Amino acid sequence: MGNKKWRAVCFINQFFGQIGGEDKASVGFSVSDKPVGPAILFNSKLNGECEVVGTIICGDNYFAENIESAVEEGVRLVRDMEADIFFAGPAFNAGRYGISCGNMASAVGKQLGIPTVTAMYPENPAVELFRKDTYIMKTKILSSDMRNIVPKMVDIGLRFLKNEHIGSAADEGYIKRDIIKNEYLDRTAAERAIDMVMKKIKGQPFVSEVLPPEFDTVEPAPAIRDMAKAKLALVTDGGLIPESNPDKLKPNGSTNWGEYNFEELLENKHFVIHSGYDGTSVLENPYRLFPKDVLVDLVNEGKLGELNDNVFVTCGNCASIDSAKGEGQAIAKRLLESKVDAAILTST
Repeated sequence: MGNKKWRAVCFINQFFGQIGGEDKASVGFSVSDKPVGPAILFNSKLNGECEVVGTIICGDNYFAENIESAVEEGVRLVRDMEADIFFAGPAFNAGRYGISCGNMASAVGKQLGIPTVTAMYPENPAVELFRKDTYIMKTKILSSDMRNIVPKMVDIGLRFLKNEHIGSAADEGYIKRDIIKNEYLDRTAAERAIDMVMKKIKGQPFVSEVLPPEFDTVEPAPAIRDMAKAKLALVTDGGLIPESNPDKLKPNGSTNWGEYNFEELLENKHFVIHSGYDGTSVLENPYRLFPKDVLVDLVNEGKLGELNDNVFVTCGNCASIDSAKGEGQAIAKRLLESKVDAAILTST
């Protein structure tokens, strides 16, 4: 290759592309022939071996609402810039951003045959969708981890370009891909297995080389035999709350929830605290989040027995699985106390 530098292309959303926040989430693709936002940090960490020759920016909503055409357009832009490697994000725990980074990294890798690297918080919903298609480095939940994660993305990216060895997920810090690769080890599989068994017998810590996936088992509730006699409640993770925020809900990383009389909620000042979507449409018409108008009609028609006066609200943005489980259990307990037979959960 001589003195020729490898060419890197970075993909970021409208926020990191310095176009704007949620109000600009519907903007389409734009391209800069120089590093923008995080791409500047990428370029500085590439140490002259590779340079960022372009930054692709796309709004979160635009990509999410036009995934097929957005992927096609994004791949074409990367191809036109003759990239040798593609960096997406990092997306941290932003769900829509993770979906766009995952889609782009997956498609670029498959269609252009070049290395792709992205980074996300392990609970980002895009992780499970794309972890087998690209290398997803583990981040912390917030973007304050940017300066820590970019050098790791660059390191693994440069080793791809140099055809150097990439170790296991545990050693390298990426999210496990469940892809089996042959490796030469000093001890045979039998010796390693016996070692693990002996540690298990002695109660000593050990790490298995093959970890099965972990899935929650949720038993479905019995079907309601007669909806005309049932009491129904409305629950949402859309974050519509009183302006005073009496339950101290957070715009992301939620750990709490609230119970509000629906009519009082609308009669008094209210707002959408959720920072992961544009709440304008909900404020214009709260029935988009709480379809109480339609359900009242069903009660009046005798098709539904009763509608609970209170609604239950939390904020799903960036909530950890453990926190979400805790909130769900607390809300479920309150529903049982209110003798509710069934609930409808609406989301963003």
